[in-house]
Amino acid sequence: MGQVAHDGADDPHSAELAGHLAALGVDREAVGLYLDLLSGIEPAGTGAEREPAVYSVRRAEAVGRLVELGLVVENPEGPARPPLPVPPGAALDLLSRRATLRLEEATAAIAGAYERYRRRDPAASGGVVAEEVTGDDIERRLGEALGSARKEVLRFDTPPYFWSSARGADSEIAMLQRGVQVRAVYARASLAHPGHLTTNIQPCVDAGEQARVLPELPVKLTIIDDRVGFVSLSIADVDISGSLLVVRPSGLLTALRALFEACWERALPIQSVTGSAPASAALSVRPGPTERRILAMLVAGVPDSQIIRELGVSRRTFFRRMELLMAQAGAASRFQLALQAQRRGWL
Repeated sequence: MGQVAHDGADDPHSAELAGHLAALGVDREAVGLYLDLLSGIEPAGTGAEREPAVYSVRRAEAVGRLVELGLVVENPEGPARPPLPVPPGAALDLLSRRATLRLEEATAAIAGAYERYRRRDPAASGGVVAEEVTGDDIERRLGEALGSARKEVLRFDTPPYFWSSARGADSEIAMLQRGVQVRAVYARASLAHPGHLTTNIQPCVDAGEQARVLPELPVKLTIIDDRVGFVSLSIADVDISGSLLVVRPSGLLTALRALFEACWERALPIQSVTGSAPASAALSVRPGPTERRILAMLVAGVPDSQIIRELGVSRRTFFRRMELLMAQAGAASRFQLALQAQRRGWL
């Protein structure tokens, strides 16, 4: 009695073909049957030969798998006759796609397992928790990491700035458009930095960035998908010729994430000047975009002179708008105006 699967040991070409089919996910018995058919050998169990019941089931299953893959069709003379090979183009395309998918799944599973191992004990895996980057490498490494962001980016934004505000805004808006969530905490100095509010902050907020402001921030920080962080050694010493730390998954990155969340909770929101009013503000008249920019800078503590420069208006026009805002909010001081703007959802 023959066997459904043979390994083609006597024919090096058959052995090579068997190896290729196995690599594409075809099981051994189906490979053996297919090689018999291509060689013109009538597989055991066909014709007049009677076959054991168990063997008959195995052969029928192998034929079924080959038919399902599109490598053979059933013989029109009946199930007792061997199936017929057909052109394999479509079948091989399907097999290669399945093999590619399995390889991608295996790659993701192995990489994920190793990443979990490194998070538990980065030092034990031979990895480095943090490395220093300097000079031109700062912009390159940060740009590459942001370009590969998939889920979330967290940022502390404070001067000094390494490149133009407009270029940074364009990069972030592209991230927001592909579905990456961005949360940023700005230092008061960021809003006061010439042109930064207009060319960077407000366009990003209008595009969907969640933004808040604090009087000051301890470091410059960017965390991407909880897989890598960039942190300054100190704000005062950081410039394009200075250095940043690149932090990989570890206790240090977890601590930096916790620092961000703590500052986020304490910070005041900066809202889009193009967004719609929340329900809580439905009963009040909502200020226009210019007035809301004034309020955002006012809450952040930006000096009057800087606000006037940002708006490009005269001092008289600015103070007239301030008087109208205070009257609209029923506020007797700028502090009360800031509180009322928060309560009414103007920010």
